[in-house]
Amino acid sequence: MAHWFDLGDVAVVPLIEDDRLLIEPGEFFPGLEPDLADWYAREPWFDRETGKLVFVIQSFLVCSADEVLVVDACVGAGKDRRRAEFDQLPDRWLRQFRATGVRDVDAVVFTHLHADHVGAVTVGADPVFPHAPHLVVEEEFRYWSSEAGAAAMRRTGDYLADSVRPIERAGQLSFVAPDAVVGKHAELVPAAGHTPGNVCVRVRGSAGTVLLAGDTMHHGVQVRHPELSTRYCVDPGKAAEVRSRILEEAGDSVLLPTHFPAPSAGRARRGSDGYVFEFAADLIRAGQFRYREWLA
Repeated sequence: MAHWFDLGDVAVVPLIEDDRLLIEPGEFFPGLEPDLADWYAREPWFDRETGKLVFVIQSFLVCSADEVLVVDACVGAGKDRRRAEFDQLPDRWLRQFRATGVRDVDAVVFTHLHADHVGAVTVGADPVFPHAPHLVVEEEFRYWSSEAGAAAMRRTGDYLADSVRPIERAGQLSFVAPDAVVGKHAELVPAAGHTPGNVCVRVRGSAGTVLLAGDTMHHGVQVRHPELSTRYCVDPGKAAEVRSRILEEAGDSVLLPTHFPAPSAGRARRGSDGYVFEFAADLIRAGQFRYREWLA
């Protein structure tokens, strides 16, 4: 079901490319045997029939009367990828973007440069947003341009070549500090660990604040067990430290990790057996977001 998040004078709009990607627990978390009595091993987090974790592939629009930002860009259409679920996808992302009525954006923000966060900003060799700067932390770009980054991309296909290099050649790739202000309502929050230049994006509106937490946590099992990093984290120990800090400092703030099942946004509450995640029903608005109607 289409939905968006209401922050008063700011709207955060999910662009969902895949609302139910099922993955074996051991692929992301080697040796994990989910505790079927715990909350993260129930719907919508866990598919009991297949015994697989539920993930969402999505990115976000941050809309205000002043500007529109894109935060991350999913897998994208027509890309050669080694994961079958990512290979040669139809044009889901752009269809959803166009359905909002937004025609252009002021900037694209990359939380990090993984295949499922960058692909939709190009079609073929052409940028989708030819007038917008595409912002990334320099350390992130340098890592994926290095031999270590190239080796890591062997499992996915070279998504830098078809999704990031065209942006660089067009002169649209801009380096920013990991704590940069990137919009009138958005600022970066350093979160290196999952990748060397990983960031979150804090969005402030008149009626609330949301932390777009990116891949600092992929699944509810990491809320329950913050020490658990994925096999795809460049620095698992640092990633765990970042995740623990976010959960400890969150208080009543709303977290919106990229891959949590819809509606994705919620609050981490500390219980007697660790954290639980409660979806933020107070911010959710059902239905298709339409920018011009929202402005009016």
